[in-house]
Amino acid sequence: YRQKLLYVAYDLVGDYDDAKDLAQETFLRAFVKLSQFEERSKFSTWLYRILYNLAIDSHRKKKRNPKVSLEEKLIEVTDGEKKLPTSAILKPGEDLEREEIARYLDGALEKLTLNHRIAVVMRYYHQKSSKEISAVMGCAESTVRIHIFRALAHMKKELTEFKPD
Repeated sequence: YRQKLLYVAYDLVGDYDDAKDLAQETFLRAFVKLSQFEERSKFSTWLYRILYNLAIDSHRKKKRNPKVSLEEKLIEVTDGEKKLPTSAILKPGEDLEREEIARYLDGALEKLTLNHRIAVVMRYYHQKSSKEISAVMGCAESTVRIHIFRALAHMKKELTEFKPD
């Protein structure tokens, strides 16, 4: 489950180091609480639920104490306008259109609420059913479908400006 959890965590938080921390914390919590696993759901669903709760906690902490990288600060100060960080600059030979699409999608995903992002990521990036997602999120399947519908509508609005050359 290590790789799967790491992928889901990365898709939820968008930062590799934070994702590794979340995945590790998920396994630590699962190990400590293993006796509480009641086998009413699959073990993987239980792990995803722990990851989901940790992601929500992490999101709340970041909201209260937002981190700004030194690189971002330097870019804002020196140029007076926001530009892409150097890590987003494309390398020669990469498929530029694909990179541009991915960048727009990532940007649109970041603007979603956490519940909407989790529902979309688990559905389309990790091929989970509405039933599995509802078990992870602790809500009804209809609520998951509403989260997905609203998220896609919001992303559609965000992506209307995107027109690849």
